[in-house]
Amino acid sequence: MNKGESPDSGPRRPASSRCSGSPPATGPGRLVRLFPVIACILYMLGPSIRFVQADEELDYGLESHRLARIEITGNEAFTTGELKKLLQIQEATWTRPLHVAKYRPHLVDTQVRLLGTFYRNRGFHQVSARLDSISTIAEEGDVLHISIVEGQRTLIGGVVFEGNGPLTEARLRAVMYLLEGMPAPADLNAFGGDIYAIRDLYRKETYLDAFVRPEMTIVEAQDGPGFLAFISYHVNPGHGYTVGKIKLAGNVMTKDELLRRELVIAEGQPLFWQLVEDSRRRLLATALFRDVTIVPVAVDTTLGMADLLVRVIERKPAFFEFGVGVGSLERIRVLASWGHYNLWGTGRRFQIRTRVSWNVEDVVGNPIRFDQGQINYRVQAEYVNPRVRNSRYSFDLDLYTKRETRGESGLNMVSHGFNVGSTWKASRRVTNNAYWGLKVTSPTVHPYAPDSLKVRFDELGATSDQTRSINWGIYIDHRDNIFRPTGGMYTVVTAKLAGGLMGGDFSFFKWSTAWHNYHRTPLEGVLALRFMVGGTRPYGRSLDLGPDGVPYDDRFFAGGASTVRGYRHNSLGPQVTDQDELDRLNYSSDVLLPDNPARGGNYLMLTNVEWRFPIPLLRRWKFSSVFFFEGGNVWAQLRDMRMTGFRLHSEPGDPQDPASTKDWDYRYSYGTGIRFQTPFGPVRVDVGFPLKRVRYVSETRDVTDPRVLWHFSLGYPF
Repeated sequence: MNKGESPDSGPRRPASSRCSGSPPATGPGRLVRLFPVIACILYMLGPSIRFVQADEELDYGLESHRLARIEITGNEAFTTGELKKLLQIQEATWTRPLHVAKYRPHLVDTQVRLLGTFYRNRGFHQVSARLDSISTIAEEGDVLHISIVEGQRTLIGGVVFEGNGPLTEARLRAVMYLLEGMPAPADLNAFGGDIYAIRDLYRKETYLDAFVRPEMTIVEAQDGPGFLAFISYHVNPGHGYTVGKIKLAGNVMTKDELLRRELVIAEGQPLFWQLVEDSRRRLLATALFRDVTIVPVAVDTTLGMADLLVRVIERKPAFFEFGVGVGSLERIRVLASWGHYNLWGTGRRFQIRTRVSWNVEDVVGNPIRFDQGQINYRVQAEYVNPRVRNSRYSFDLDLYTKRETRGESGLNMVSHGFNVGSTWKASRRVTNNAYWGLKVTSPTVHPYAPDSLKVRFDELGATSDQTRSINWGIYIDHRDNIFRPTGGMYTVVTAKLAGGLMGGDFSFFKWSTAWHNYHRTPLEGVLALRFMVGGTRPYGRSLDLGPDGVPYDDRFFAGGASTVRGYRHNSLGPQVTDQDELDRLNYSSDVLLPDNPARGGNYLMLTNVEWRFPIPLLRRWKFSSVFFFEGGNVWAQLRDMRMTGFRLHSEPGDPQDPASTKDWDYRYSYGTGIRFQTPFGPVRVDVGFPLKRVRYVSETRDVTDPRVLWHFSLGYPF
């Protein structure tokens, strides 16, 4: 048998039976001419050739065994579950039903050493961890038997400092973790966290070269079993530094003065590192740079002076967007926007957004032809100067105009206005916003609306409405993450004064405050809480109108995906039952209204509790879930809020029955939902179950709140 043949390969066929020969060739074409011959040989020898996979070479000698379970004995200070979480070898669990647990024998010793290191860094310096044996259970796999002898524990008996100089011992202790009474790690490297915290504290106080060296002395405890460790930190603070020159790099499109105005540290000042970090944070907050680094350069240890290099990586300042779409109502839709975030290299921003569509919508139920459609549009222009004369105050200007066809009510609504004001930071976490706004709403009858609607429009005397207002808001943000908070608090307070000496058709005062709080919970969950209250009250010439002195657009609403999920969107509170009022609202409001909508309220209260947690089986695909319980309502007047309305449960029934749910009842609901995390926020599906449903009876309807309500939306509700 020739080398390379297999015993069962069968008789070899002549080469001529599969491939034809070719005459000898010379020169560069020889290799090309040999390709058919090489292919023919590989075909004939194919069954006898075995190609080795790359991963097989890497895995050679590293076989895997099936794992039944891991048994740990001798552990008293830590639970078996805590120790198993440290291991890379993991047993099968109910959270991964399709996972087959396996391990590689050569890795077991490494994992056992991990357990020993864990114990030694928690005060058990004499611990012994070893693999006793491996047994096998048929059809299940191997059982790893690991034994631990913990020994006596060593605790920290005292901590002293030498040479700490400019910083008191109390300040150093305030940033440390390993203090008296804590387990003493066996390895001095485990003190690295405290060493870094101490050096960072000195760095913040201008001492960039502080050196910290720990020493540990262990003695036997006199008043009990175990040992005591006494830690001595030898500190050499070094020089206190001042800022030399501040050098800029990387800003090609941005002027130097923009970078320098965001710096809160200056040449000749003490080099407090916290000011350096604040400067970096302020530069990133401009949104002009993808990255910012500030590092000391040209450090003079003799004079105690260091230059700072501020290096930035700029973003592209301009953008352009364009899109085209079609729909059943908006047959043709065009969207376009252009903006620049760094005009003339000064950080000033300007953007303009347009949306134009050809609307072919039934008018009061009557279809119209394509050529009878109406042009709808929205044009918005924004200009922001983030630093007026290099102050902390911005100049914000927002202009808009829009036209909207409302086939259900037979109207074309045209509105325009502007907001001009300023935004400024009172501190790192407190932001203020104040602006003056003008809004003009002008309804007109659709040209293809029936004549009866035109007559009705004239009877009601619907005309343009104008609202002039001063607005103020304060935002206090202590969340650990503004996009996906897991801890901290967020508070918002807003106020709006309309009419009065400013003129306009309405005079009222409106305020609201919302408090959000977030807490981590077991199972990597987050408990989110919200409490919100608000009120609005007419004054001046609008006072005689009572609750109606506040325009519909500025009233409070509740119910829906972001407030109380057991009820329809903006459905809570007093309802519109009079047709004249409904027509008047439809003809004058900037909001499209359904039949018999909620009237909105002048007072609001919301309470929300939501537990957010990952789904064990689906978390790798970014799925999570929630449970929520929430309540809320709106009222036209304060006297409509009654203690009996806060009962937890009631049934719908005859509105005249005192025991039935009333529209002024505080409404509760509970439910659950699914979340899918995306770069733009969670896509969520919620189902809510109301505890207090209402039966609405009027001349035009007799309906009851549904028992179940589904909501599909994007982003967190709060």
